[in-house]
Amino acid sequence: MRRPDFIARQGRRPSGLFGYIVAFIMASETEPENVQTLKFLEIQPNDRILEVGCGHGATLRSAAKQCANLSVTGIDFSDVMVNVARRRNRKFITSGHMKIHKGDSANLPYLNDGFNKIYSVHTIYFWQNPEIHLQEIRRVLTPGGQFVLGFRSGDDTAFVEKFPASIYNLRTAAKVDSLLRKCDFRQVMLQKKCISGHTMYWITASKAPTEGEAHV
Repeated sequence: MRRPDFIARQGRRPSGLFGYIVAFIMASETEPENVQTLKFLEIQPNDRILEVGCGHGATLRSAAKQCANLSVTGIDFSDVMVNVARRRNRKFITSGHMKIHKGDSANLPYLNDGFNKIYSVHTIYFWQNPEIHLQEIRRVLTPGGQFVLGFRSGDDTAFVEKFPASIYNLRTAAKVDSLLRKCDFRQVMLQKKCISGHTMYWITASKAPTEGEAHV
């Protein structure tokens, strides 16, 4: 059954008291794919990590626990999600190992080449012009750095039928792959896994090293 528009809007940008309930549900429902995303990210000591659309902040917390000396940053455009994420990660924020900002991935408030690992899960559905967001992600990714994008595909008709097209733009896996290549990501690799009874896709990609550096 198709979700009502007001529920779909909450999925895009949780707000109000109901948004806090949505944050709790999302943290539980999306945990398996977020765990797999961090595996693809291959976190190492001293990584500078950014989560685009950090939502409830549970994945940020999992990332921060994986290695010593990490710098972990999250950004989300929902006031509710930023509040939830900050509360959940108060210890890491206080220690200086994590920062959580309110902002839009179409205009990331970070310097060029600021992060060597970036990931984003279940966000591309809400990017009406995804090239803008992907170009911003590539801009703040270090040369040779890694980007992991997790999503469900528009090929999944059962999934597509659940969400109103006015809010969710559900692109096929092949289309998302093409978008990353168009935005000059390199070593683009599409992978899929069955998680919690449905098929999830991940694209891992990198930013080309600057001239004079070895290509990875």
